[in-house]
Amino acid sequence: MWNITFCQKIGSNKQHNQDALFNGLDVFQYKLKNAETICVESEPLFLGVADGISSSPTPQRASRFIMDALSKCQGLNSQWLRSVKSELLYHCDFGSSTTFVGAEISCSGKGKILNVGDSRAYKITLSGEWKQLSVDHIMLAEMEAEGITDQNIDYASIYSMLSDYIVADFEFTDFKIHCTQFKLEKGESLLLCSDGFSDYISQSQRQEIWQKYSTNKERLNICKKILSSHRLYDDFSVVVCEMK
Repeated sequence: MWNITFCQKIGSNKQHNQDALFNGLDVFQYKLKNAETICVESEPLFLGVADGISSSPTPQRASRFIMDALSKCQGLNSQWLRSVKSELLYHCDFGSSTTFVGAEISCSGKGKILNVGDSRAYKITLSGEWKQLSVDHIMLAEMEAEGITDQNIDYASIYSMLSDYIVADFEFTDFKIHCTQFKLEKGESLLLCSDGFSDYISQSQRQEIWQKYSTNKERLNICKKILSSHRLYDDFSVVVCEMK
């Protein structure tokens, strides 16, 4: 038995929510979805978030297609994701692009994460520690991995551009996929999100909210309010799985 809490909010000055999420039962792509908690019995459990890239032609269709595919997934792995990517051009305009983060979890709490781009997965421990399980596929992260950055330099926003993503283009096949395994203990949570959450809700704010409020429904609704306090903000999609 899993407690799944999820919510969405469209970004400011946008006509479409370019995010899509899968909560283990259904795919959502709402302009506004207040936080809701459901109980899911599934073995294994699949969850995911996709963030359509706004500079591409039909990002909302790309993210929706990836989540629809995840809802039918029988096994989360790189081969499956590359196969889904190869079908993207048949369902979206050429160049339509999205990020992806997905999870497959067994009833024992053992699971795996796959991600492309900068949508993230976090494990939240019983002590309240946030551990990022995904890898950001952005230029700055690659520079850091190669040891060519300086922590005293404030890098221009261009270095936050995506280095890898999923795109409707038959020739664009050599994208990186990060895969990692994890284990949830009773009471621990897995959180998947688009960068509308990770970019606008700071680490200190997340930790404070999770300590102050006792339910994930309360926590996500507070995060949604913080997002609305920004003059400009991105699409926001979050799904949290708590192991009971």
